[in-house]
Amino acid sequence: MGFSPGRLASALQGCLESLDRPATGLCVALSGGLDSTVLLAALAAVRDLPGRPPLRAIHVDHGLHADSAVWAAHCARVAGTLGVPLAQVKVDARPAPGDSPEAAARNARYAALAANLAGDEVLLTAHHADDQLETILLQWLRGGGLRAVAGMPSIARFEPGWHVRPLLGFGRGELHAWARESGLEWLEDPSNADPRFDRNYLRLDVLPAIRRRWPAAARTVGRVAAQAAEALDVEHALAAADLEVVRDGSALSLERLLGLPAARQRWALRAWLRELGLPVPAAATLAALLHDVSAAAADRVPCVNWPGARVHRYRGRLFADAGDTPPDVREGVWPADRQYDLGASGRLELRASQGIGLSRARLPGELSVALRTEGETFRPAGASHRRPMRKWLQERGVLPWQRGRLPLVMAGGEVVAIGDLAYGGGLVAAPGEPSWMIAWIGRPVITESEAIGR
Repeated sequence: MGFSPGRLASALQGCLESLDRPATGLCVALSGGLDSTVLLAALAAVRDLPGRPPLRAIHVDHGLHADSAVWAAHCARVAGTLGVPLAQVKVDARPAPGDSPEAAARNARYAALAANLAGDEVLLTAHHADDQLETILLQWLRGGGLRAVAGMPSIARFEPGWHVRPLLGFGRGELHAWARESGLEWLEDPSNADPRFDRNYLRLDVLPAIRRRWPAAARTVGRVAAQAAEALDVEHALAAADLEVVRDGSALSLERLLGLPAARQRWALRAWLRELGLPVPAAATLAALLHDVSAAAADRVPCVNWPGARVHRYRGRLFADAGDTPPDVREGVWPADRQYDLGASGRLELRASQGIGLSRARLPGELSVALRTEGETFRPAGASHRRPMRKWLQERGVLPWQRGRLPLVMAGGEVVAIGDLAYGGGLVAAPGEPSWMIAWIGRPVITESEAIGR
């Protein structure tokens, strides 16, 4: 049947009807190339359909090519000819040393698009069936699993709105034919001819041979992607149900996790990490995690790290956070009449109380804040003798990997408070005595009971 504005309008309408809220507008990401030019021109031709949200375009200038200003001017002419408002945004897309130039440009582009999207507005990109084929092959060759085979979704949440790809049902040849018939003008990015980039190598050298043998490859892979997406939905639903069974507050019960079949253990772990906003590791790392937390001796606290995350086992539970970093508490003198800035760990301040905390009458004008070493002793409120702080922290269920990051409040060389967890030493207020409680603003989860909500 070929591509037409009417067929595009029908595909887009199906996407819009599946959103959980009405779209406030449509915003086309316009690069000036063939695909995005066709998308904008076709949508402009059907913009007056009843109930269609207002249409605009946005062009992101990466500044990576000498002709980037020419491309920006071309996009302005295209949008002006079509009578579509255009926003232009410049970004710094230069890769950091060792980073992929493609990834750096993509990340900078999508960050700019998200920042310029209005509430409940739909970002439209011109990915088509051949892009989907390239994406799935690339991800598959890089070792991707079911998520890779599912390819690019036609609809995805993209704060503060959505990201919709209405051209996934059309091939590049169909778009090219319609553009020629319609007299459209577009730009060719010279970097698309550079086979050093993996996607270009596929497009230029590999896919032509595949299409000669299997002309319908893009559409066939599109059907496979749809089936994989359905299977992925089932996996996510089952993983969410399993996560409810194995979760223990923000931690996981290791016993209940290991009671699941092996594949569902992995699914539940991935769902847990995503829920915590942490990166999901490669399959080999996930396998190492499950092995280490199940095989280590009961008195050990095994830890598995990967970029951006780590998971510990402690007392039969798994705990996850954003990674192993050096202690980030700033040591120094704390004038008692002001807040104390801990650095990345937040701040401490004194708040008036009665009987719980440090005596107002006996509090010196200055305290000090220090990190724990291995030899401190602590005399908790109500106790007659000092005891090793290590023992006290164990009994209170302070997570072992947090123990070296606790701000110890000192007076006269004595520990008088451990963050906001406990008071001790000679400054503890008597019952009913005016006192100062320590408030730790920006405090991380420190104890097992906090992590599991008990």
